[in-house]
Amino acid sequence: MRRAVGPATAALAAAALGSMASVLLMLPGKLALAGAGALVALLVFLLWPWLVLPVGILGGAVIGGVTSGGDVRTYIVAHLLLLATGVAALLVRYWLRLDPGPRRTPADLGMLVVVVLTGITAGYGLAIGNLPSEVLVAGYQITVLPLYFFLTTHSLTTPRRLAAAGLAYVVVAAGLTAASMTLPGRHGGLLTLLAIPPLVWLAGRVHGWRRILTVAVAGFFAADVLLASYRGIWLAALVTIAVLLLRGGRSIRTGLTATATAGLALGVVLVFTPGVQQRAQEIATGLEQSAGYRGPESAVGLEVFAHRPVLGAGLGQSTADVYLADFASTSVGPVYHAYYVTLLANVGLVGLALVLWPIVRSIRTGLAVRDAPSVPFAALCCGFLAAALFAAPTDGHWELGLLPALTLLTLPAARPSPTWSTMPATASPPTAWRRLEVVR
Repeated sequence: MRRAVGPATAALAAAALGSMASVLLMLPGKLALAGAGALVALLVFLLWPWLVLPVGILGGAVIGGVTSGGDVRTYIVAHLLLLATGVAALLVRYWLRLDPGPRRTPADLGMLVVVVLTGITAGYGLAIGNLPSEVLVAGYQITVLPLYFFLTTHSLTTPRRLAAAGLAYVVVAAGLTAASMTLPGRHGGLLTLLAIPPLVWLAGRVHGWRRILTVAVAGFFAADVLLASYRGIWLAALVTIAVLLLRGGRSIRTGLTATATAGLALGVVLVFTPGVQQRAQEIATGLEQSAGYRGPESAVGLEVFAHRPVLGAGLGQSTADVYLADFASTSVGPVYHAYYVTLLANVGLVGLALVLWPIVRSIRTGLAVRDAPSVPFAALCCGFLAAALFAAPTDGHWELGLLPALTLLTLPAARPSPTWSTMPATASPPTAWRRLEVVR
């Protein structure tokens, strides 16, 4: 139950924020800047908790790209700092009783099991001598899934918040894409691909200028995915489209056709832009190059798995002094350029099954009803599960935590089954049977 914030509680919260600001101003250089940004984000999230995910995903990508300078650790820290700020804001709101509580889903238990799995395998990895830093890196690759899952179910607790967060995401992503579409050397497609299937579903259900606007944005995002320069993104997009065609109803197919038409038309226009032409040339050059050491690297991880197939070699495992073509002598692991190899080598078949369990369950539930808003998110889950065969991004497969949560949060409400107790007492048996037949 929500309640109004009392004067004493408000004064206490204001004093705490003021104290935090005073401490942050005393920090040196970049730490003070990062702290000030986190404090501003905290205030925003306290007022609008549905902004945690849009800001965390898009803002983390922008801030990480600007501040990291190519350093992966700085990029990941920027993401985690925003997410940690969002978690803090949600905890404060629960303390103040401003929110009714999280949405419960059938995958909650599965995601909690993933958290427990990470803790147990991390302890095992440390006990057998794996480096703490490697255990931390491998642990992040797994815990990022339940982190995004529960952040979604705790922040997007109502349909209105879901709609507001989706609108904010699409508007900001469209602005960022428009600013970088014609820049040569730009890679991406992940952020825009996440928005296309929901827009396809919406385009099939609205009419008039709303359909035109929705299709235009979806087509624009589709052009960005085509210029992504990442094979994994293309594979995810193709699998997503295939699932939408197989499981989607009439409105989804209508939206898909309109989006494809808009994307092709936009592509014809953009092909004459110099920046897009240069990006297309870079894509063609990239396709001619091999995947390099990815295959031999995965072979090392699969060999580790072959020796310990059930539980893996412990979180943070690595193989020292391995020669890989184009990569010289190095230590391989705990993260590989194939997410399933990372899971098999670190946590074995048991860990792989436990990580996939809540995701697969969400997909099956989301695809059960055609034309439901859960279908596009379930299709995206399928797409990124396929892409994970060949990709393990350094910031983790967080979309495999986000998308199952969105799938379950957008399920259509189940209608109660008609029973004799719901029939008016004055209804005769033939009338009651006719009503049952109409409901069926």
